[in-house]
Amino acid sequence: MSNQRVKLRVAVVGSGPAGFYTAYRILEKTPSGIATVDMYEKLPVPYGLARFGVAPDHPEVKNCEEKFEEVAQSPYFTFIGNTMVGAQPLAVPYHTRSFQPNHVPLSLLQQHYDAIVLSYGADSDKDLSSSVQGLDLAGVYSARAFVGWYNGHPEFQHLDPDIMAGEQAVVVGHGNVALDVARILLTDVDALRKTDITEAAIAKLSENKVKRVRIVGRRGPAQASFTNKEVRELMTLNGVGFIPPEAEFMSPFLENSPKIGRPTKRLFQLLQRGSTTSVADATKHFSFDFLLSPTSFEASEGSSHVARAKFDVMQLQGDMLFKDTRVKPTGECKELPCNVGFMSVGYKTHPLAGLEDIYNDGANHLNNEGGKVCAGINAKGLYVAGWIKRGPAGVIAETMYDSFETASVILSDFEDGEIGGKSCDGWEGVKADLGDKLDWKVVSWSDWQKIDKAEKERGSKIGKEREKFTNQNDMLAVLV
Repeated sequence: MSNQRVKLRVAVVGSGPAGFYTAYRILEKTPSGIATVDMYEKLPVPYGLARFGVAPDHPEVKNCEEKFEEVAQSPYFTFIGNTMVGAQPLAVPYHTRSFQPNHVPLSLLQQHYDAIVLSYGADSDKDLSSSVQGLDLAGVYSARAFVGWYNGHPEFQHLDPDIMAGEQAVVVGHGNVALDVARILLTDVDALRKTDITEAAIAKLSENKVKRVRIVGRRGPAQASFTNKEVRELMTLNGVGFIPPEAEFMSPFLENSPKIGRPTKRLFQLLQRGSTTSVADATKHFSFDFLLSPTSFEASEGSSHVARAKFDVMQLQGDMLFKDTRVKPTGECKELPCNVGFMSVGYKTHPLAGLEDIYNDGANHLNNEGGKVCAGINAKGLYVAGWIKRGPAGVIAETMYDSFETASVILSDFEDGEIGGKSCDGWEGVKADLGDKLDWKVVSWSDWQKIDKAEKERGSKIGKEREKFTNQNDMLAVLV
């Protein structure tokens, strides 16, 4: 760290793409030594959703980690891993956590930083338990938990998904995460062995009996949230056939093709063209099922394992080709066979304790203007980036631009004299105030590099890029 006086001290809470892109922009746009960024992360390892949310067969999406590595090499950047800021959100049941990180009060950070950027993302699923029955049956899982499980997140290693119960899988949701789940279920396991998916997941997927995947959404194809790229990847899976939707969903495209936008046109073309493997030649199949809203998962009599999924049949209220067209129930119901089910209907954010008054539950984010928290008794010097800023949606590129906006607001406030200039000691001040209460191992960036090296060495022994540690204690054991 330079001896030059630092005038702007920034704490970033969360080390995913939103946190790193915000840190990058602040350091890039300030003269050397004017700003420092301390990044707090509850796990011993960085990168958030880039590490634990991106599908293992999408390594190119993780290229952003190279930029984050550059940021971490700055002498004005400090990584503070294995340290959670703020109390555990009360809305997240403690028993669902497989570990409990060590805590630093948010109020303590506010004493030692000019600006605090909350970029900790979404930490639970949208709760549908009041409208969908049977979510607690054996064989029904959160897509978020399934993705975390195969990507090695310590929180989800208890999952042990039962994908051996039968051939029929139902994935509820029409976003990219739903398509990731479907693709992992349908992909030949040998094609995943060289990726950074965990060996435990490979072992389980080797026993996978799923042959038929229905990807179910409550609206139509034009209203789906998934990207055409994700659809295209499903269509080109080796040995997997696409069962096309009913003609009623395709006719509006055929009748109005010259009038619709390019992304929607490409989607319908993909659906019309179908899979590279014919349905007749395929050993596995998938479909997109539209206008179905889930009501329950049910087991057979005398069993506690899911056997079927029930849905209300919906009807579009307006033009089938408009993105925002809403739906209403028709009064009809539909039942689908289901040996394993996944709910992929969105994530849920939560405020840190003490910030409840500035949280917008309906919008699923903290209230802010361009990333600046502008109201609330504890809001001074608080900023937000990523999903806690705008709600849990969007790809990493959107998060980057979103984070750049937040960084620009911080720097504008700094230039205007609204923040900065006060006596702040950053992490050194936090450590001093914690004193004997700082009784846990704080993971530095050099510590993370040792964990990173150990994971790559584990991977090289079995012919892959890395084999992740899936337990927090195992990560820390590398540092002993």
